[in-house]
Amino acid sequence: MALRSGQAGNRRAGISAAALLVGTWLAPPPVPAEPFAYVTNQRANNVSVIDTATHAVVKTIAVGKNPAGVAVSRDGSKVLVTNPDSSEVALIDGREQKLLVLLRVGDGPLGVAVDPAGTRAYVADFYGHFVSVIDLADRSILKRVPVGHYPAGIAVSPDGSKIYVAEREDNTLSIINALTLTVDRTGRVGQHPFGLALDENRGRVYVANVESNDVSVLDAHTLAPIKTIKVGERPYAVAVTRDGEQVFVTNQYDSSVSVIDARKLEASATIKVGEYPEGIARHPDGRHVYVANWFDNSVSVVDVSGLKVVKTIPTDNGSRAFGNFIPSLN
Repeated sequence: MALRSGQAGNRRAGISAAALLVGTWLAPPPVPAEPFAYVTNQRANNVSVIDTATHAVVKTIAVGKNPAGVAVSRDGSKVLVTNPDSSEVALIDGREQKLLVLLRVGDGPLGVAVDPAGTRAYVADFYGHFVSVIDLADRSILKRVPVGHYPAGIAVSPDGSKIYVAEREDNTLSIINALTLTVDRTGRVGQHPFGLALDENRGRVYVANVESNDVSVLDAHTLAPIKTIKVGERPYAVAVTRDGEQVFVTNQYDSSVSVIDARKLEASATIKVGEYPEGIARHPDGRHVYVANWFDNSVSVVDVSGLKVVKTIPTDNGSRAFGNFIPSLN
């Protein structure tokens, strides 16, 4: 059975180079901007590869059973896809657009993130309540780090020193120390946290809380709460623009994306997208975010300035794309 973000019986649901100096994250510099986007299609058991320059699917890659989570290395050379139902992680060569290997990882791998160096992957195991650390050079499991119950979203700090994990059933967010591979700190968030994103500019973390229909904003270093912001119904995943001025949140039940003004820390707009939006990722051009629509089998391209959908790209059955599915290229 495919992993869902809500409780049993609920409606169907899917899952930057900056320096860390004296506790302050610096804004990343401008980068070239026409990478590929990798969208997991859970019901089709494949990944749609989208050329973001042409807004066209240029390839489809079979990756295993019910793919859900996805992460791309900073330079786009490595793509990891989680298959929770078969307890596998697919490793894709991002240069040749081909599947390299299926790795047996844990019990139910879901959220996945790649460190800035492209040497490690961190996989949140929804069923096993731990994070698997994968050495991408020899494709081995370095360690399993115990965390809270039903970990879902996961992200790595810009300097690679911290791994953030949203623990759905505990209503918590934990930080794993990348050096010691132990949990350093845990903070409270809203009900059933799922997706999360880091703001490299202000040193914040934003967490989408599925059950409480809000986003928790925390200090990324201390996990001290800053604010809770109401959004749409069943918020699922989060993306922060490169300049840190806007935060975009997918609302599954509303078929919309909430826009948060990062200065005021309040919802400032709502954008209608495809039906049942799940994964969301920013484009490195700083001008667009891409939204995977589960029920519509499509990806919406949103202009972050005009706050409107400028393109809809047909993909395949059950587009979920939970994670950073576009490389930052810096």
